[in-house]
Amino acid sequence: MCSSTCSRRLLPSLAVCAGLVALLVAQGFCADKPAAKKNQAKSSAPSASNSSTSPATKPAAKPAAKKAGKAAKPAEPWDAAKAGKEYRSLGLELALARTGNPYLVMDVGRQDVSIRVKGAVVWNSRLTAMSGDSEALADFAHRFTGGDRRPIRMITSKYLFASREKTPDSILAIVGKVVKADPVLLQRDIPERFELRWGSDLILDVRTEIVGVPKSKFKNTEVSVIEAIRKPFGLYRLKIMLPADDALTLYRAAEPGLPTLVLLAD
Repeated sequence: MCSSTCSRRLLPSLAVCAGLVALLVAQGFCADKPAAKKNQAKSSAPSASNSSTSPATKPAAKPAAKKAGKAAKPAEPWDAAKAGKEYRSLGLELALARTGNPYLVMDVGRQDVSIRVKGAVVWNSRLTAMSGDSEALADFAHRFTGGDRRPIRMITSKYLFASREKTPDSILAIVGKVVKADPVLLQRDIPERFELRWGSDLILDVRTEIVGVPKSKFKNTEVSVIEAIRKPFGLYRLKIMLPADDALTLYRAAEPGLPTLVLLAD
């Protein structure tokens, strides 16, 4: 009787204890599980982020690479020697411009010959060797400058081989302004062929399409023979073809003493 009564009293207590133990176990198990899940989520977060972002970043990187390819054009390396040469040429022309007098510029790189006053181009024409060989221009320029040691030289003389008369008045007016002379006083003829000389070693032989009359056949022959004798001793001749009007302007403006600046090709 006593034992049955005790058992009746203990059963609820045991049941309560069992319930408490089960509750504690369940709580401990469930507490570990979220922690494990959290840890697993943390550990898997980088891989998940990599897997989720990698597809997004790869397509984004492709346009960026394309943009970079367009913008990232290989820049030309700075050439100190070239920059120094250009700076020197600008300084030399500035000195000529400050005089206020006309000067001749032969730009071999641009294949251009011009007459300038105070830096402004008052006349220009195409500078092309009759042979069509660009090396002939480069050779003339290097001989003229002595390897860029003397880019400015004065015209020492000129010679007219043949010409045709009757220059249009409009051309005479242009020439008169360039050379600061009265057009009426200028000789009214268009050159067929003439030479500009710098010292005894360089000649610019200018030809036109005009068929003219020789000024002096004897003198022309004498000049040609003398130049043929000098050729083996370093005389260099550059032959160019100019339109008749351009040739006239150059011939009238290119008086002895006219400074000539030659710009070498890059």
